[in-house]
Amino acid sequence: MFSVMFLSKKIIFSRSAMDCSSDESSELSDTDIGDYAEKVYEDLKSGKLVARLGADRFRCPFCPGKKKQDYRYNELLQHAIGVGASNRAAKVKANHQALANFLKTDHADAAGSLPARQAEALFNPPKPVQNRELFVWPWMGILANVPAEQTEKGGATVLQQLDRFRPSRCKAVHSSNGYTGFVVIHFEKDWIGFKDALAFHNHYKSRHLGKMDWNESSRRGKHIFGWLAKEEDYNSDDPVGRLLSESGELKTVSELQLELSRKTETLITSLTNQISAKSKYLLELECKCNQMDLALQRAMEDSDSLHQRYNEEMRNMQSNAREHSRRIVQETDQLRKQLDEKESAIKRRAKQLSEIVAQTDMERRKLENERKKNDGQNDSLHMARIEQKKAKKVCEFLLRNIRKRRKLL
Repeated sequence: MFSVMFLSKKIIFSRSAMDCSSDESSELSDTDIGDYAEKVYEDLKSGKLVARLGADRFRCPFCPGKKKQDYRYNELLQHAIGVGASNRAAKVKANHQALANFLKTDHADAAGSLPARQAEALFNPPKPVQNRELFVWPWMGILANVPAEQTEKGGATVLQQLDRFRPSRCKAVHSSNGYTGFVVIHFEKDWIGFKDALAFHNHYKSRHLGKMDWNESSRRGKHIFGWLAKEEDYNSDDPVGRLLSESGELKTVSELQLELSRKTETLITSLTNQISAKSKYLLELECKCNQMDLALQRAMEDSDSLHQRYNEEMRNMQSNAREHSRRIVQETDQLRKQLDEKESAIKRRAKQLSEIVAQTDMERRKLENERKKNDGQNDSLHMARIEQKKAKKVCEFLLRNIRKRRKLL
């Protein structure tokens, strides 16, 4: 849907641009610029010409051939004001004046974020000057008949007295003979500074303390005179003219408008290129950020998976440890029972052995007694055998003697 809306807006813009470009061929006099600008303003207000495409996105419907087709509010307003005050064709100026009026009147909500001084400069540009009057640029004013004590400390007293005109600085004019009584006032180098300088000029002029009054007055007294520095002051061969020629140059308001318009367009182009480069850089950063987010998401998923597996392994290890501990306790209990049983059996066996040893001692003593008896009997028997052998020998001796006797007989 967004692409369809954008395409429809682009078609409307293209048609509007074609209509405007086709009208460029017709001629328009400078006196008709106001009426034509009002007609174009009505076309912009009715939506026939589209300039706003979003909250802070604008297009210039009168410059279809330009490379830049996407402006912010302040960029397009500066473009419209600059072209509207330039020396281009009357119809081009009228179109852009209408665009500037349309932006300031109907889309001022988009200027909420502009700095105060920039917003004032955009919404209150100077009116085009039709003559070729030359002013000293940067804008300067001249004070005459200023007491010397007011120029001390960098002219702090003078600046304080002129505070309503917002001067940037001031400089006392000296010659070879010393202080001349003149002070050159410097204003900011923008259209607000020009307005302040004109207010300064009109302030003294309305009180009959301007340049003509200074030149015509024969009794100046203690009054301070002031005026805006122009061509006559710049070209004068006096200390004031020399200071002006050293600090500035002569320009017409139209030339400054055209120059500032060109600078503004150059600045806008430069800012546009910077914005494009930064947008590209931001897009690259966004891609890298998305990649990093994706990598981080994957890392987080891997970390969660590892953490989950770690928890499962820890639960399994704890379960196994508990089971192993239970088995060890059971085996320990069984071993303890077995040891207790063996200890009891050993104790019984020791008792039995003690009883057997005691019985064996008794039997050993009996056997010892019997052995002693047997030894006595054996000795008797041995002696009897000896006696028997002796008797046997005697018998044999007698028998042999008898046998010998028989043989003799």
